[in-house]
Amino acid sequence: MMVDITQLTGDYAASWLPWIMIPLVFYILPFPVFALVFIWIQKEGSQDEV
Repeated sequence: MMVDITQLTGDYAASWLPWIMIPLVFYILPFPVFALVFIWIQKEGSQDEV
């Protein structure tokens, strides 16, 4: 049975969501998070020196 991708309703919408979120959260999201933390730490350090 083919599923129409334009009608993501009901159980099918809930079934594909975890497979999108797992690589997004564990492989993609940490890079900007660590980058923002690094920038924040560097900004705090530069304020202390002045």
